[in-house]
Amino acid sequence: MAKQSSYRVARVNELIRRELIMLLKQEVKDPRLKQVNITDVLSSSDLSSAKVFYSVSEGQRNIIVPLLEKASGFFRSRLSRILDLRHTPMLKFIYDPTPNTGARIDDLLARL
Repeated sequence: MAKQSSYRVARVNELIRRELIMLLKQEVKDPRLKQVNITDVLSSSDLSSAKVFYSVSEGQRNIIVPLLEKASGFFRSRLSRILDLRHTPMLKFIYDPTPNTGARIDDLLARL
């Protein structure tokens, strides 16, 4: 049973990630949010909450954080219409520095 549940959570994570990417590209009106890249989604086992990891250029980070928090309700309501879930998870946006770190390392290696 736990294996089936974890498989379901993984499927839901991927669905949420794909739909958030589509919403950011097609439905969000604020051009600053179009720069956001969703890197991963990790839902709780009961699907009551989901951590949405995102990346954005380092200079835009302070601008994007409040915008994503403000748009969280919009994303959740859209996801509830799109996904066939009993309850749509609460979304918590978390900055993912990994892509920026990788780009910085590549830049440093190129200079050697």
